[in-house]
Amino acid sequence: MKNTIIKFLSKPKIIIPSFAVLMIIIIGINYKNIGKAPIVDIKLENSAGMATSIANTINLSFPKSGRVEKVSIVTGQKVYKGEILAKLVSPDGEGQVAAAKGALDLAEAQYASLNLQYKNAKSQQDLIVKNAYQTLLSSGLEGIPSEQDQNTPVITGTYSCEKEGSYEIAPYQSSDSDTGLSFNYKGVETGTGAIKYDNSVPLGDCGLQIKWKHVTYFNPNTKWTIDIPNTKSSVYLANKNAYELALESRDKILSELLTTIGSDTSKTSVATAQVNAAKGAYEAALGAYQNNIITAPSDGIISFVDKDLKVGQGVVANKNIICIVTK
Repeated sequence: MKNTIIKFLSKPKIIIPSFAVLMIIIIGINYKNIGKAPIVDIKLENSAGMATSIANTINLSFPKSGRVEKVSIVTGQKVYKGEILAKLVSPDGEGQVAAAKGALDLAEAQYASLNLQYKNAKSQQDLIVKNAYQTLLSSGLEGIPSEQDQNTPVITGTYSCEKEGSYEIAPYQSSDSDTGLSFNYKGVETGTGAIKYDNSVPLGDCGLQIKWKHVTYFNPNTKWTIDIPNTKSSVYLANKNAYELALESRDKILSELLTTIGSDTSKTSVATAQVNAAKGAYEAALGAYQNNIITAPSDGIISFVDKDLKVGQGVVANKNIICIVTK
C-alpha cells in the first residue's frame, strides 16, 4: 500500500488535476452558505414567561372558556384604562347580576324603612318615659316650713328641668306694692321673686309657680323647703312605679326592635344580616360576570390580537389573546 501511494505521488501530472477537482467540489458545497449566519436551534421552554418579561407589555386572557360576543379593538389601537376590549356571550350572567342588584336594592330599602320604624318607636318610648319622670318630679310638691306656720305656699306647674334637688325659700320684707314681701330662693335654681296671695309667680325657670295663702300675719322669718321629688307625697309611690314601668317597657320594646330591624349603630340585627347577605350575593354575581369581560388595566397601544378573537368564535381559558404596550 505504501509503495502504491509513493508511486502515485511521484506522478505530478495526475496529482495536480486531482487536487483541483477536490477543491472545486469543496467550494461548491459551501458556496450556498456564503453570507448567511449560522443556524442555531433554540428551544423556548416558557414563551409566555418571556412575553411577560418584556418591559411595558401586558398580556390579557379570559379566565374562562366561552364564545366571543364583542371585540372592540384592533392591533395598533390606543386604549384607556377601564375600557372594555372584548366580551364573551353571558346572558345568564347578566340576568344574575340584575337579579342580585334588585335583591340588594330591596334589602336596603327594607332596612331603611325598618330603621325608620325603630327611630319612631324610640322617640315615642322616650317621650313616654320623659312624661312619666316629669309627673314623678312635679306631683304633690309642697313647701315644708322651718317652723309651724299657717301661711303655707302653693306650688303648681310642671317641673321640666329633669334634675332632682330642692328649693330653699327665704321670705323678706320689701317694697312690693301688693304684699310688701319678697323671697329669695336657692338650690336647684337661684333667684328672687315677689310674694303674692292671689296670682302665682314663676319659681325660677323650670316651669314651677308659687303663691301664698293669705293670712292675717305673715312671718318673714319662716324658711320653706320644696323637695323634688316629694318623697313624702301620697302620690309619690304610684308615680315612681309608673316611671319604672315606663323604663322597663321602653327597654323591652327597643330591644326587640333592635333584634328585628336594627338601628344606625346596630350590626347584629336581622335586617342588617339580610342586607349583608344580599350585598354578598350581588358582589359574587358581579365577580362571576366580570370573568366574561377583558378591560384595559392601563392606558396603552394594542400590539397583538389573537386570530381566534372574533365574534362568534370560541376561546379557551387563560390563553393570551390580547397584548398591550404601555408607556
